[in-house]
Amino acid sequence: MSTEIAFGVASRRNFAWLIVLAILCLTIAMYAPGLHGPFLLDDIGNLEPLKRWVDGNLAWQGVVFDNRSGPGGRPLSMLTFLANASSDPALGTFAFKATNLAVHLACGALAFVLGVQVFRQAGIQPKHVGWLAAFVAVAWLWLPMQVSTVLYVIQRMAQLATLLTFATLVAFMAARRGVQQGSRAATLALWIGVPALTLLAVAAKETGALALPLAAVLEYTLFQKRQRPRQIDIFFTVTVGIPAICAIAFALLRPDWILGGYANRDFTLPQRLLTEPRVLWSYLQTTFLPVGPRMGLFHDNYPVSTSLTSPGTTLLSLGAWILTIAVAVVWRRRVPLLALGVAGYLVTHALEAGPIGLELYFDHRNYGAALFALIGLVGLLHHFLASRTEKPRVRHALIACAIACVAIYGLGTWSQAEGWKDARTFYAVQYSYNADSPRLLSNFTGEALAAGDLEGALSYINQGEKSEPASEHITSTIWRFVAYCAVDTQPAPEALYDEFEQRAKGRITTYAMVGWELLAQKVSEGCKSVDSARLAMVSLTWLNGSGQATRDQPVWRTRYNTGRMMAEAGRIAEARDVVKQAWLDSDRNNGIGVLLFQLDASLGDIAGCREVLASLSRAEGGADRRLTLAIQTFRQALDRGQIDGSEK
Repeated sequence: MSTEIAFGVASRRNFAWLIVLAILCLTIAMYAPGLHGPFLLDDIGNLEPLKRWVDGNLAWQGVVFDNRSGPGGRPLSMLTFLANASSDPALGTFAFKATNLAVHLACGALAFVLGVQVFRQAGIQPKHVGWLAAFVAVAWLWLPMQVSTVLYVIQRMAQLATLLTFATLVAFMAARRGVQQGSRAATLALWIGVPALTLLAVAAKETGALALPLAAVLEYTLFQKRQRPRQIDIFFTVTVGIPAICAIAFALLRPDWILGGYANRDFTLPQRLLTEPRVLWSYLQTTFLPVGPRMGLFHDNYPVSTSLTSPGTTLLSLGAWILTIAVAVVWRRRVPLLALGVAGYLVTHALEAGPIGLELYFDHRNYGAALFALIGLVGLLHHFLASRTEKPRVRHALIACAIACVAIYGLGTWSQAEGWKDARTFYAVQYSYNADSPRLLSNFTGEALAAGDLEGALSYINQGEKSEPASEHITSTIWRFVAYCAVDTQPAPEALYDEFEQRAKGRITTYAMVGWELLAQKVSEGCKSVDSARLAMVSLTWLNGSGQATRDQPVWRTRYNTGRMMAEAGRIAEARDVVKQAWLDSDRNNGIGVLLFQLDASLGDIAGCREVLASLSRAEGGADRRLTLAIQTFRQALDRGQIDGSEK
């Protein structure tokens, strides 16, 4: 009899592994069409250091530790990108996207483990725990919305932060049981292991800091107060409560820490806080009902809530969240999984949907939050249907619905991945979702310019201008100059200069800064279609009247590129003065310093050259090998008297 039991257990175990293997293979097959797709948008800028590393111009430390995509530098994520580059120096997209898919699969595995822990602690019948956890994990893996995170290379940062957040929560749930039983090993895991995993999550992306607040959500929704060891409360006071109080106090004492992020946005802090409730509902709609225009990647023209009634869904969304939170609180003991789902979803979005002045809408922000939404929904359905599952018909119907649900999600994911297989298909699909996205239209503009199609590029710029805020009209004007420069077959019309003079007023936005930088680059490459000196003089008036702090990045970068244009026009002395101010305002940026040295050298200003060289020398021998070579070249020129001071 014991042999038969053992055989039955082994058979069930083998069957479970076959299911796991099937899910693994199906997930890979769903994503396979998009694994050879292109790099997109900020992939190129963020991964540019990899090209410099491959070419031998940058040390590995520069790739890993000098990243500026977040305040923490995200070194762990950059280290994984470096590993991809070392395996494929040609920097093909497949290795990067395949790694993203591997991370996604690992997240799915941890989602299953966490699901088992959560459902078990919530009091779900043991025979249902594994199946519910499997459903949640597979549904999460196959959500069509996840495609725009998995196949968007740079969003590995969000993936790794999610992976390590899930690992932190799994470790917490395991340690929590041991702490209640008095285990010393569990206590060490709680106080050392859980925070260590959180720090690793932060090293992937700053949102990893939410791992500890999410552990607190697990504690205070799933575990009963009367069974809570005192050290658990102490743990969360130390790791969540005190840091939260310090962060709030810092924000109150230094409001510019928050408000400064809005200097280059087309919305205010109140408008952001009014808009985000709508965004969070939109994420949920796209998670559970993956149809419609929100399935696209481009949401840069998402309408801003300017008041409670504009648009009308603002008040409705806010009221719906208040009601949802109230229901979760009232039912927290009756349906703890609903409370967990609501709290976990909102906490996961707390940083990127909170007061920090980020863009309003990005799908990847919902990557990990979707798991909590699924747990909450499954918990609610289980509460109302658990008593009926003993009836075979009901049980079979629920199983059929679950299979149909994940199958539909799987087909949707495969369809979405098909739309990422190459650049032409990707942009065509995205255009069908949101034809008015200025960011998308700027990509079409770039394609037209690459093909030498000036009229096509101008047409896309005109189309994008119709849906962009008034503050970005100057950006469209700059892009028109870029178009004439890129094609370089006919001079820019006089009317375009008049348009530039009329619009070059007020705030310099981030997009205008980027466009101006691209225009300066085109001018340095020998563009003859624009009068760079004329543009530079208008730019100086714009810079002096923008009302922005000179240390704001859009200001000093625009000033620097204005100096580049003046230098190309032969106005060296004026260019030197402009570039030097940009150098000082940027806290002596090394890249600007290199140009400033060259301008000082052209003018024979040896004292100026020595001042710049003294600043640059602090970076000598660092990760940027080209900078080190430039420093050595500059020093030799000074030492050998190759700079003629008589011109000073």
